[in-house]
Amino acid sequence: MNVIGLYGAIGWNVLISDNPKLLKQSEDSWNHGSSVTLIKDGEHCVSISEERLSKIKYDGNFPRKSIEYCLSTANLDKNDIDLVIVPSMANQQFYKNFINKTVEKKVRRYFPKAKVEIASHHLCHAYSSVFSCDYNEGSFVTLDNAGSVLFDTAGQIFACENHSFGYFNKKKGLFKYYPGIPQTNNFGNYYWMWAYHIYVNKIQKDIKLTDPKYRETFCGKVMGLSAYGNIKEFKKDYRTHFEGIPQVALESFPGRDFNYGNLTPENKAKQLQYNFENAMLEYMKELKEKEYINDNLCLAGGVFLNILANSVLRKNKITENIHIPPFPDDTGLSFGAAALGLFKSKEVVKIPHNISLLGKTYDDTEIEEAIVDTNYKKYDNFDELCEVVAKHLADNKIVGWFQNRSEFGPRALGSRSILMNPTPQKNKDTINKRIKHREEWRPFAGIMLEEYQEEYFMDTYPNEYMLYSLIVRPHKRRELGAITHKDFSCRIQTVNEELHPEVTTLLQKYKEKTGCPILLNTSFNDNGQPIIETPKDAIETFKKIDLDYLIIGNYIIYR
Repeated sequence: MNVIGLYGAIGWNVLISDNPKLLKQSEDSWNHGSSVTLIKDGEHCVSISEERLSKIKYDGNFPRKSIEYCLSTANLDKNDIDLVIVPSMANQQFYKNFINKTVEKKVRRYFPKAKVEIASHHLCHAYSSVFSCDYNEGSFVTLDNAGSVLFDTAGQIFACENHSFGYFNKKKGLFKYYPGIPQTNNFGNYYWMWAYHIYVNKIQKDIKLTDPKYRETFCGKVMGLSAYGNIKEFKKDYRTHFEGIPQVALESFPGRDFNYGNLTPENKAKQLQYNFENAMLEYMKELKEKEYINDNLCLAGGVFLNILANSVLRKNKITENIHIPPFPDDTGLSFGAAALGLFKSKEVVKIPHNISLLGKTYDDTEIEEAIVDTNYKKYDNFDELCEVVAKHLADNKIVGWFQNRSEFGPRALGSRSILMNPTPQKNKDTINKRIKHREEWRPFAGIMLEEYQEEYFMDTYPNEYMLYSLIVRPHKRRELGAITHKDFSCRIQTVNEELHPEVTTLLQKYKEKTGCPILLNTSFNDNGQPIIETPKDAIETFKKIDLDYLIIGNYIIYR
């Protein structure tokens, strides 16, 4: 069975309409990025975000390029697709009365023989985590900004689904889903709206919530800013309460004055992060006490991109095992939708070997077509290539790194990365000035050989997808000067030879030269652009930004 999960948010749903009035409204609609996942003959084949192909950050339009990309990768025709699942952004009644027919009409233009179904937004989130983990049975929780928007009979928004939970047993075909009580107050919106206020206060500039340059980023920026806060006494400005099915109420939801007193933006960010972490912790503890969740816990939804809150859950040992996929945000909805479609069809869902790298691979022919007009050298021996690259990195050169399948999700995980020596603290400013042009308070991440985690960090739990913040040991902070944050934390990715053979080989060679098994790792993209996808993208970006070298497969490209 061939199944496609196809996602686009509110703006996408409006954009596919033929109604000129709705098209005009879509110009100011806030939408997340579209994505497509293809499962071929019951096995995951490929996943891709539309932005990687269109080069439009957070592109929420109908994912034409992603559809073509997936079909081409799988050597399939549109007539070969049996089922298409579309995650919703609204309740079923609204879809039935307003959008459902339009969605089906648009999808059927591409897949005339496929059955088309619309599935719950939160349910697809849950499936994205459950079917990317290796647990046979367990529980799940979904938390995000808004989830499925709920409409009244007049078509007016009255609430948003903001959380859900349940349990599963894959072998028995069980998946029990409990949607939360719809509310206007929720974790995601609480953080998102406060972060907007704090960020505007910090940069002293008015920005639109719909501005694609900011709309998905200021939460992460404010999370980074919180490390600079210094508050002697925290104000508990949240409460949690439960009535049968858990729900959360955060009193600081916008509608109240955005003011914790006369605090700097840094201290406001610190206060926000404190309240957010503790509210989430109390919520999860209550779920555990009421036995809504068990020791195998899957988490999904954009809330779980907050690595500081994730770390609090880990450190407090909420459950024995926690799984967060590398695509907990809406990027992962297409993956969850495809898994849901296959599972409902009573077919076995085969988990990909490496869920962080779900794009296609590019062979030497495709690489050579892209680099034809450049200065390059091919190495037949990859170890030899890594020796050369490690020397350049030890000399503080900035290297573009393109290997294997592309990442699916918002993080660069050693496949489409920019790498640099993490030791001199000044390298943070160097790479920021030359390449990234980010706010000075934002930290850079790292990538490391997993076997050295205990030597360098206070925490030793797995961090394959860069979803947790670890505290650098005091005697290692100078060595990791460019990636150690103000609060001595570091967002690190751990890798091994089985899942990331190429970057693991490079890190081994780098350690042989320097004694350090860690590199600074940031996403391979120009400022304001999505992460690159193709060899051609890599060459074009290399020519635009101030990289010293570019590595694609076994090729090194010089200036």
